[in-house]
Amino acid sequence: LAKDTKPQQSSRGSSPLGGVTENFLEDGQLRELDEFLKSFAVDEKFKFADGVPGTKQEKKDEAEKRYMYCILHVSILRAKLRRCDLGDGENVCSPAHLTYSHQAEYKLLKGPDYRFSGKSFSLPLQNYGDFEPWKMDQNAIQMLGMIELPRKYCRFYFMTLRGCSRSKCWFQHVPEQGGERICMAILRTYINIKEPVLLKRAVQIFVKYYREVTPGMDFASQVLNELLISLLKSCLLHEVFQILNVTVQINKLVAVDVLLKIFEHVASLNIRDAVPTLISTFRKLMDAGMLLELEHFDYIIKFLRQLKVSTHEINTILNLKSRIFQERYLEKNCSFDFNLVVAEIQHCKEKNDWAKLGALYVNARTGCEHSDDLQKFSLCIAEVLTRDSETDRPGVPFCDFADAVVKNLQHNEADRIFIGRTGISVMCSYHKVLQWTKGRKVLDKLHELQIHFTVLKGLRDAERLASRCQIVNKAAEIFLQTGSLEGATWVLRESEWTTNAPLWPCAKADILDRHNLLCTLANEYLRKSLYRQAFEVLQNFPGFQNPSDAADISQYSYLFNKLIYACFESKNLGVSSSAVDFMLSKNISIDFLLLRGLITALGRSSLWSKARTYYKSALSMGCYPPLQGNLYHKRLMIPSYLSEIEMLLAIEVFLVSNASDIQSPMATSQTLQIILKRCEDPTVQNNSDYQAAVESLILASRISDPKLLLKHVTMNVNMDEVYSLELASALKWLQENMKWAGKVWLFQ
Repeated sequence: LAKDTKPQQSSRGSSPLGGVTENFLEDGQLRELDEFLKSFAVDEKFKFADGVPGTKQEKKDEAEKRYMYCILHVSILRAKLRRCDLGDGENVCSPAHLTYSHQAEYKLLKGPDYRFSGKSFSLPLQNYGDFEPWKMDQNAIQMLGMIELPRKYCRFYFMTLRGCSRSKCWFQHVPEQGGERICMAILRTYINIKEPVLLKRAVQIFVKYYREVTPGMDFASQVLNELLISLLKSCLLHEVFQILNVTVQINKLVAVDVLLKIFEHVASLNIRDAVPTLISTFRKLMDAGMLLELEHFDYIIKFLRQLKVSTHEINTILNLKSRIFQERYLEKNCSFDFNLVVAEIQHCKEKNDWAKLGALYVNARTGCEHSDDLQKFSLCIAEVLTRDSETDRPGVPFCDFADAVVKNLQHNEADRIFIGRTGISVMCSYHKVLQWTKGRKVLDKLHELQIHFTVLKGLRDAERLASRCQIVNKAAEIFLQTGSLEGATWVLRESEWTTNAPLWPCAKADILDRHNLLCTLANEYLRKSLYRQAFEVLQNFPGFQNPSDAADISQYSYLFNKLIYACFESKNLGVSSSAVDFMLSKNISIDFLLLRGLITALGRSSLWSKARTYYKSALSMGCYPPLQGNLYHKRLMIPSYLSEIEMLLAIEVFLVSNASDIQSPMATSQTLQIILKRCEDPTVQNNSDYQAAVESLILASRISDPKLLLKHVTMNVNMDEVYSLELASALKWLQENMKWAGKVWLFQ
């Protein structure tokens, strides 16, 4: 604090600082604090790196932290000194009553050496009165801290949420001329943080900077558009109009879709008071040269009608629409020369300037009034692009052309359709000469631009007359030839696996090509153990979705059984079950060994419902010996080659079929026999195999719920083991399971 001060009386009471008044603090101590900060700029021994103080032994980031802390604490102490006033109590602002940390801070400011040492320090921030630290998360702090500012820029203003509170700041709050790159970087950072206070500051920076500076090479239209979108999301409509007015002055217009979003925002929130300003700003943009299509005006009128604006305001837009398009069409009639355009196309071809060809297309299309001229012009461009298949030069002209068209602000949906149709012709030309890589690049570009070419036809006669099935087949084959199974499947899905349709008739050759293509695709998926994808392909073979394909679906049995076998080997019961369900629904023959193996696997996995369903289907298809004859005579013949799961299912059928007799009061004298039948061919089954079958039968009785009790009785003349099923266990099983078992097993 100031030296040699003595207590004095004041009309407001005793002063805690004696004769030190507030004016003296402002003129004295505060000036000294100001001089302290200025010392950083004038001390030649104290060097700056991009505005951050540091010494040879210090890293830049550490020095920057100390610099920021210093400015922060100076500002805090300035605020505390200003609040010192005359009071009734003791000297609350005297050095004796400062906390230790505040005295240390004061000593730091008053000491003879203002340079920082190599050690960092910190001062407590929790007791600074009404001052609050930055209220933002760590990510926002880091993002603001990454802004690289020159020395003369105010770091409080640009790099903190609260900003600079000094009435007169020594540092700049607006980038200087030539600082457009820094200006764009600051705006982009504020946009990414998305804090409303920073967005408002971004508007201040943008408006103040471009009122004085003409946009240069570093001006980014994307930043301008993103700033407007962010302002809309934060409902800062006044700031949006500020930005738009400046863009008109500097002749940097916003994107059309952003303008439409502004109208949509006003309509969605029903901000009726903003309509006059919105229409006025819109007229300025149109006068400045903004290009809109007819459908854009229709959208604007739709939003205004949603707001229920007056007829006068609607007519303002309609008159503007009429005037703009009359001027544009008059310009078209004067500017379009077909012969001149064709000559320019040839020039672009000779120079391999495909981006320029794209710009030429958009300009010529907007200036072409007659549809015949436009059709001939489009065919001329398509012919030039497809002729590349006759050369060996690197690159794909179509891709550069498509990018140039889409990036042009004047492009519309008709241009995207033209790109899609041209892409089909170019893709087919590469397919014809087996240039798979170039064809793949065409397809990738169409996918990147989200152009759904599978619903389009080509431009030239060959592709225009081709069926949809043929176009999709060629695209999928290109993906297969370049090793992309996913790409081939994507094309087929996009076309909804369509083959023949009234609007898209195809020849038998196209159906055959689709069959061969899907066979290749399914086998590749099976080879890579991608069973679910293989099953998707198999379900869409010709003949399944469209009966008019006239395909024999029985020929697909081999591939389906191959899929089930692969799934069975990999213990993939989900796909194998789905495949069996599909085959049963389409009456495709199933390999009985595979079906029995699936039934056994399902039972062992406790998936009994599925196992019983397939066992019942297998019985009806003749997979097992018929049960009729002995089924209702209390005698069950079980082949010894069955698994324990199949044996148990056969016993369940046997119990349900004889349920009435078993549950009869006279059933005490009943005998239920189970005969384990040997194979008739002794070369097929030896004694050890039969003994394993005996163990399987015992296991089947044990895994039943509740358990069934079997008692060995004898061996018959055919050397078959004969067992009796204990009546009490059978009765208990029926009592617990008959409710569901009757629904499952009582069938004709």
